[in-house]
Amino acid sequence: MIFLCAFGLSMLAVLALTPAVRSLATRLRFLDFPSRSKVHLTPTPLMGGIAVSLASLAAAAAALALIRCPYSARIVGFLSGGLMVVILGLADDANGMKPSVKLTGQTVAAAVMLLSGGVEGLPLPFPIAFILALFWMVGLMNAFNFLDNMDGITSGLAAIATFGIFTLALGHGNTYTAIAAISVAGGALGFLRYNFAPASIFLGDAGSLFLGYVVGGLSLRAVSYAGAGSSALLIPVLMLGYPIFDAFLVTVSRLRDGRDVAQGGRDHSSHRLARLGLSARQTATTIYLISASLTGAAVYLSLFQMGRPQLVGLAVLGAAGGMAFLGLRLFRVQVPERATQVTRSVSRLHEPDDEDLLILSSIGEPRRTDDESAPAVRPERVPARKESRETVEVS
Repeated sequence: MIFLCAFGLSMLAVLALTPAVRSLATRLRFLDFPSRSKVHLTPTPLMGGIAVSLASLAAAAAALALIRCPYSARIVGFLSGGLMVVILGLADDANGMKPSVKLTGQTVAAAVMLLSGGVEGLPLPFPIAFILALFWMVGLMNAFNFLDNMDGITSGLAAIATFGIFTLALGHGNTYTAIAAISVAGGALGFLRYNFAPASIFLGDAGSLFLGYVVGGLSLRAVSYAGAGSSALLIPVLMLGYPIFDAFLVTVSRLRDGRDVAQGGRDHSSHRLARLGLSARQTATTIYLISASLTGAAVYLSLFQMGRPQLVGLAVLGAAGGMAFLGLRLFRVQVPERATQVTRSVSRLHEPDDEDLLILSSIGEPRRTDDESAPAVRPERVPARKESRETVEVS
């Protein structure tokens, strides 16, 4: 019953908070404007992360209070780190931030959580466990931040991951982690009401960093390492295989092209899937299905097969092989090479100039229609319309 209460309270809270936050963001002009590096056509409110984080944390705190959970250093550290990444994300959404400063903030937030007891139970010596867990959490924060590039993907994957973490925690008898996970699942799932294509509000960095932080931290706590040895460390990796896959694909792609990895662009797995002919909704649904399959496999292995480490290893290798095959296919999909060269002054809260409202139909050569005799399609100006919220993939 306590889990249902936490889930329902979080979902209801985010459903109620999001319209208010959206209105506030619009009044404050806390908007994400269209530009050459993005696929949405209208200025869209940010600050969705405020609604998700407040709803999730409030529901978790209320549920923990109902069962009279003592507020230990571990819980305080987890909440403190979560608040830090929300503030960090808001600052980046508002004014922009150097990648080095952002990375430092993420590292500090993760370290606060881990030094408060977040690495207890890992089957490794403390220094090694701490370094690996720090890398894991910072990596996932950036992976979820990378994935926040098309409607509904980050919030949907966070909901899938936290449902999986909830199942694991419940199966291994970790009640507190289960409450936290199901609270975040309710918040992320409720936010999809406004964030699934066509989105009327975005998570922003505050939301994507918060969800990456929570999923990273809770995934370390949900797995039972007792008697399972180091093979249990593969379970979170399998469960969160899709965010890891996307981050790896983008990193390799940008390094190959000699570009800054931190520079935004339309070269993510979601953009590549869309260029194969999928709509925004179909793209998100396809990614959900892949992530749900990996999560389901991880949950099954952790709950029923941890006594067979060879099977766990083979399952992870099989999943890695499947994702590598998908990656090779997507890697061959052509993406715009220079669509990301947009000045920071127009990318977030400042008004874009006319050039950045020019939606390019091609990079370099004008794109032709299926009829080769037809005239080339030239770039056209697409005015921002209040009623048009659909995110589209443009080449």
